[in-house]
Amino acid sequence: MPLVFLTFLLGMTFFVGDRLSHADPIQLRESVKTIPEKESSASAIATRALAMRYFNLGLELQKIGKWKAASLEYFRSVGEDDTLAEAHANLGLALAQQGEPEKAIPHHLRAIELKPTLPQAHVNLAIDLAHIGQYSEAWDHVHELQAMDHPVNPEFLKLLASRLPDPRKK
Repeated sequence: MPLVFLTFLLGMTFFVGDRLSHADPIQLRESVKTIPEKESSASAIATRALAMRYFNLGLELQKIGKWKAASLEYFRSVGEDDTLAEAHANLGLALAQQGEPEKAIPHHLRAIELKPTLPQAHVNLAIDLAHIGQYSEAWDHVHELQAMDHPVNPEFLKLLASRLPDPRKK
């Protein structure tokens, strides 16, 4: 990538071995097409760092029960880096704590998509699915947690079983 920018800076001149050469404009256009459209690694690192700052601020706000402010920071975090599974999971939790499980569910699902073994995403998704009456789907995530040997709150299991018996125990 630096070679292409160097080429433009040198007026369509670049180095071949230890000599200067002149580039054919058509070759130059073709070489630019092969440059990946990805961000530079420095930019990606800066973006991830900013996302982590927002995420950590959200954690601090969450610890003191400021769910609305925490959700704003988690929104900022996933806005900077949509691949941060923990930020999606915590955003889902913050939205659910504000009484919006329907808005939380897509973030739990995104967290699971990014990191299938993230237990908190499965726990919170199961709870939010149960809150909106999707008990069968909630059981699916309880079973995922059990397959990961992650403990599930016995009170939640009783509540879920009172709404819909465990489909695996038929």
